[in-house]
Amino acid sequence: MKKLLIAILAASVLAVGAQSGNDLFQKALLMERTEGNLPEAIKLYQRIVDKYAGDRKLAAQALMQMAQCYEKLGQAEARKTYERLVRDYADQTEQVEMARAKLAALGESRSKVAGSAMAVRRIWSGPEVDVSGAVSPDGRYLSFADSETGDLAIRDLETGKNRRLTNNGKDSRAFAWGSTWSPDGRQIVYDWYDGRVGKNGWLMSDLRIMSLKTAESRLLYRSRDGEEVNTYDWSPDGKYILAEVTKFDRSSNMALISVADGSVRVLKTQGWSHARFSPDGRYIAGGRPPRKGIMEQDVLLLSLADGLETPLVEHPADDFMLGWSPDGNWVLFASDRSGAFGVWAIQVAGGKARGVPQLIKLDMPRITPMGVTRNGSLYYGHAPLATDVYVAKLDPGTGKIIGPPELAVQRFEGLSAAPAYSPDGRYLAYVCAKGPMNYMASPTQNILRVRSLETGAEREFCTELYGIDTPRWFSDCGAILLAGHHDSRIYKVDTQTGQITAILRDTPGVIVRDHDISADGKAFYYVRVEREKDLCQILLRNLENGEEKELYRAPAAEQFRISRSPDGKWLAFLNRTDNRVLRIIPANGGEPRELFRFEQKGNWLITISWTADGKYILFSRPDSDDAKRALWRVPVSGGKPEKMGIEKECESVSAHPDGHLLAFSLGEESTNEVWVMENFLPGLKAAR
Repeated sequence: MKKLLIAILAASVLAVGAQSGNDLFQKALLMERTEGNLPEAIKLYQRIVDKYAGDRKLAAQALMQMAQCYEKLGQAEARKTYERLVRDYADQTEQVEMARAKLAALGESRSKVAGSAMAVRRIWSGPEVDVSGAVSPDGRYLSFADSETGDLAIRDLETGKNRRLTNNGKDSRAFAWGSTWSPDGRQIVYDWYDGRVGKNGWLMSDLRIMSLKTAESRLLYRSRDGEEVNTYDWSPDGKYILAEVTKFDRSSNMALISVADGSVRVLKTQGWSHARFSPDGRYIAGGRPPRKGIMEQDVLLLSLADGLETPLVEHPADDFMLGWSPDGNWVLFASDRSGAFGVWAIQVAGGKARGVPQLIKLDMPRITPMGVTRNGSLYYGHAPLATDVYVAKLDPGTGKIIGPPELAVQRFEGLSAAPAYSPDGRYLAYVCAKGPMNYMASPTQNILRVRSLETGAEREFCTELYGIDTPRWFSDCGAILLAGHHDSRIYKVDTQTGQITAILRDTPGVIVRDHDISADGKAFYYVRVEREKDLCQILLRNLENGEEKELYRAPAAEQFRISRSPDGKWLAFLNRTDNRVLRIIPANGGEPRELFRFEQKGNWLITISWTADGKYILFSRPDSDDAKRALWRVPVSGGKPEKMGIEKECESVSAHPDGHLLAFSLGEESTNEVWVMENFLPGLKAAR
């Protein structure tokens, strides 16, 4: 699919005649990020530097990307390219500062590993790779969830063979998730989802322990309604499981669960991310999750003897826990303090940090820690859920996309989504996450950003929401409506004052699936799902008095996506079941009218939006011949749907009011990988 997209975009660039420098830069970015062809991307960046030297800003950006490609390839040309950027482009302040930081980090990293045999190598890759598990203490095996059946499984890293430990069956709704090994390597504790669904719509999980000797599994902790339990670590003495119990209201307890009898001792009423026992069992280190108004994490230490909590790593950057060195003298963490994520270490003694953090390796991907072995090797997974915001030009006559989509948000690579143009066309709102996006990393709490299309200036609005969907602008552009679909809350964000007001709170047993604002800004639409009642409703709620009016109802499985027409007269909605039906209904209620229906197997994401003139509805669906997902449009007046020109499912599509631009987010296809970093710990003598 990646190669097909690259070919389509490259052909589109060539079709418009001679390439501009920006066209070539976009092509190089696609070659680098989507195709992963770094050598070819380097050639394109070099062409930009040679051919468009007069455009110093563009040339400096090309040199920066070229140097990063060299660095990913482990080639010495990276340093030379950074030095060239600093030497020849002193007027390009932003790029020069980044290059200097890279050079400083490269120098520091090199000095730390001089004379050592530090190595970073990939040990497993492919679509079947799961990174929610852990490495065994001796480094021989990996636990993981089998992607085909959901079974708990282990992989022999010496032979490359996989073995399922449970017998789930392909058609079962149950599946394993996170897992951790006992200190002696004879047992595995794992999260087990058996298909139970709580009143809040969450899948409920249990903790189970598998004996590798007997191949028998036993229940350790059974979650109650509205709970989800996830394992963190196994205590060094083998007596306790460190776990997080999350409740419907997003509160969570970090607790010790007795291996002997399943009894629970709550340690903290707010869970940490990637919490890990110290090798002597006296402390727990973990990442403090994002707080209101602060997205970046810090690393904290908890004393089990007296409950004292001590900061280990406090920094404006985003820092999250990776693990302990086997001797307990170092805590490993990831940080973006140098402008890119890297692996760092802080020395610990007597429950306190000593000295300053030391850089181990820079320019790491956003990783998921999978454990540190007895010999000091760090295992980690890379399972990116990279999403970026793009903008494409539209032909005013045909309404089709012309030319290749251009990356609209470069600052938060792989972390931006859900774009929405303001009604006056002066702003672009989008959502981004500063923390790691992979599914076992830190919580994907989001922030809202609003960019002025006239000046390029951006404002940032932090929220308490998880899983924010498309921002919805009020018609006067003075506020934005947001919904958090993991929290089932809806907020109004004042774009002038920054004030965030909750206008719909959590209700036990209720899930909010989508939302939009009325044309006059006095009410909002939302999709309300109650599984227990098997009910899905589209409701119109008055902002002043809270009165609600039902516009449509259906079984809970429908889980509609909705979108209001630009003139405010209609509401379009599309269901999520295999038999998809696109309908419109008068915005204040009435009889719905069917526009189009199609089959779409699987629970794919749903995209629904309107063109700027209100004559077409945009949606995603599979191709009729080869099941590829693409962006389509269908006339509101009736007629056959037609393709827009993007052979990949777009998310959160937004048309600019002038009808000439289309913003959307695209998720990059990726291959999951497991890596190991060896012989890297400062001052540590590896001992098997």
